[in-house]
Amino acid sequence: MARGTRIGVDIGATAVRAAELSMRGTPPSLVRAAQVPLEPGAVAGGEIRNPEAVAAALRELWHRGHFRSREVVLGVSNQRVVVREASVPWLAEKELREALPLQVQEYIPMPLEEAVLDFHVLEEFDREGRRMLRLLLVAAQKVMIEQMINAAEAAHLTPVGLDLVPFAIVRSVGSLDGMGLEAGDTGDEAVVDIGADVTSICVHAWGVPRFVRILPSGGRDITSAVARSMGVSDEEAESMKRAVAGGGRSGDQVSTVTASRSSSFADEIRSSLEFYLTQMPGAKMGRVLVTGGGSKLPGLMQLLAERLPSPVAAGHAFGRVRNSLDMPADAMTEAEPLLAVAVGLAIPGVRG
Repeated sequence: MARGTRIGVDIGATAVRAAELSMRGTPPSLVRAAQVPLEPGAVAGGEIRNPEAVAAALRELWHRGHFRSREVVLGVSNQRVVVREASVPWLAEKELREALPLQVQEYIPMPLEEAVLDFHVLEEFDREGRRMLRLLLVAAQKVMIEQMINAAEAAHLTPVGLDLVPFAIVRSVGSLDGMGLEAGDTGDEAVVDIGADVTSICVHAWGVPRFVRILPSGGRDITSAVARSMGVSDEEAESMKRAVAGGGRSGDQVSTVTASRSSSFADEIRSSLEFYLTQMPGAKMGRVLVTGGGSKLPGLMQLLAERLPSPVAAGHAFGRVRNSLDMPADAMTEAEPLLAVAVGLAIPGVRG
């Protein structure tokens, strides 16, 4: 990347967003950010369906944002990404990367020749006198990754990194080295990013990922449920939903559908966290941080607080960086959850 600059690009279902960090201080400074809406259907379920539309939106994003570099880190989060724990014999990192396809083929539900592999070391341990590694293994479908890279390159951008969105949101809003924890907070922390049609969950301990789940649902599911129930378009359903939430003339049916789908969605998140706790005997969930555009649905945070087994709070991506953006306070509040992924992608990971 350009010296002292890192740019994260979030290609979402409703918009493309980018955040530029200046790395010349500690913490880094958020110096530029922008978003451009996407036409409906250009991205669905976290996958690019219309590369030309995405490329056009990225070109417009760079025009609006005046970013200082075209080198970017992209994020991925969809159902074509598999995250599994795997235990393998210890090897140095270079040798482990070379041997990884043979070591982990039993864990990957896709042909290895069609997958891009990466890993995060969770811990070293001994098994019957043999040195072992426990990995969080990531496998993504190669065609899906190539399509994302091709769209960026068609916008004259140069992808220099690709990261899993659940890892990025831990870096942007997670409590690292005790930062942000309240007195008495104990246990692991879950960070939940609610997008339009994909929700990313990462449970971590002091920044070390322990569990990842990507749900194929988000804020748009609630809008779609209203549209189906009322027999209207998604655009009309969104207006109805906002009118009810804002205290306007409402229909009991809209309120009922919104509450029902929101409750089901909260239960999906709760089930994921409960699954983690059952798989990790002795683990405790200290708290849940929530971010993403879908988290702004009125009443959803309260519902999550009622349904989830741990304290729930909003995640603050701007608390991880020095915010140098020139915008009013209310605009900052509106933008912060939307930019959590892009900010996290711009923050260097374990391997920088």
